Amino acid sequence: MSTPAGQSVAVLAASDVAWLGRWRTLPGHLACESAGRVWVRGPVGLEWERLPALQRFNVDDAGRLTPAGHRLPTARLPDGPWQPLSEFLRVRPAAAALPALHVAPVAWTLEPSAEFRPPALMLLPFEALLAWGLTAPAVRLQSLRFAKADDGRACVMGGLLPPLPGEAWCVEDRIATPAGWSLPKGVTPALVAACMKLSPGETVLLHSDGSAERLPAEAFVEISRSSLRATATAAASSVSEN
Repeated sequence: MSTPAGQSVAVLAASDVAWLGRWRTLPGHLACESAGRVWVRGPVGLEWERLPALQRFNVDDAGRLTPAGHRLPTARLPDGPWQPLSEFLRVRPAAAALPALHVAPVAWTLEPSAEFRPPALMLLPFEALLAWGLTAPAVRLQSLRFAKADDGRACVMGGLLPPLPGEAWCVEDRIATPAGWSLPKGVTPALVAACMKLSPGETVLLHSDGSAERLPAEAFVEISRSSLRATATAAASSVSEN
């Protein structure tokens, strides 16, 4: 890969990607995500020392990386895809009341998926899940977990989902997208999870309309006849109290 000489390269943790927001309009600066890290390169002179970089390199025109302060190359630039910061970072305007150095959260717009991915999550009415779960063989319920929302939806996660009508979702690194949709090119689930600062075990649903729902780990229980009945009883009690 041919690369302009005289560039600096910094490697950041995915959770620190927001630091790049203040430079997103500068020309000549590119970024990519590789192996859970964010790589950024640009002309010498950018204030690299302000970046919370895990590593810093100089790069030659053949893409060879030499650690800052050393003379011999030790690695090569990742293949990318590399994108201008203005494309790599899709940033919402910062609120006026926020500090000057604040960088607003990164926003992702889902795109139609070009490949099939098996679903690992389903949204469906809880009543449909209840009726199925009370009659399905016990072995069929194994490895499945569910959570019930106040609006009557149930979210089921597991390898072999119930054979019921519902919305199928694909999950990677705790980021769920509707079946048939995917993150834009250059944005990985690991990057999204780090930027959203998900809690341990938390899953997020990214809807195609741009909204998102966070699902805490503690909301889920294993599917069993007893857990389904207990959930139905609690829901009925809540309705009667209201």
